[in-house]
Amino acid sequence: MHDLTIRPLRAGDPIQAHVRTIYEEFGLGFDPCFEDDLEDVAAHYATGAFWVAEREGRVVGTAGVVPHGWVRLVKRIYIAPEARRGGLARRLLHLCMGWGAFDRTELWSDVRFRGAHQLYLSEGFRAGPVRVLDDPDRSVERFFAR
Repeated sequence: MHDLTIRPLRAGDPIQAHVRTIYEEFGLGFDPCFEDDLEDVAAHYATGAFWVAEREGRVVGTAGVVPHGWVRLVKRIYIAPEARRGGLARRLLHLCMGWGAFDRTELWSDVRFRGAHQLYLSEGFRAGPVRVLDDPDRSVERFFAR
């Protein structure tokens, strides 16, 4: 992964396109009306942080974190298929977990992302309840906390 760069978000980064590709891979629809944080990524994550992993100028990973009361809320860890199984998701998760002075980290993850769930559990997260979203797919997400 020596040709991989992780850096803060830049204007013009194709974050929506990256997320849409991952959604399509897992059979999820992408409706911008339900992706309000992706409408203006810089503004949404202004009180937090958002990182982009790129290889040869192409976005292959993303991760965001925002304060949510007394916890840090991790969002949008998505890794392109060709960049998986090399530790990138773990590196991005560690960046998120190291952001800010919080004692607790929480996240929600679609139940289809089983590989991500294995990562969270291996990092000491505990699985919690599930919720059903109001998006067109009626997506089911599981809560994780550490």
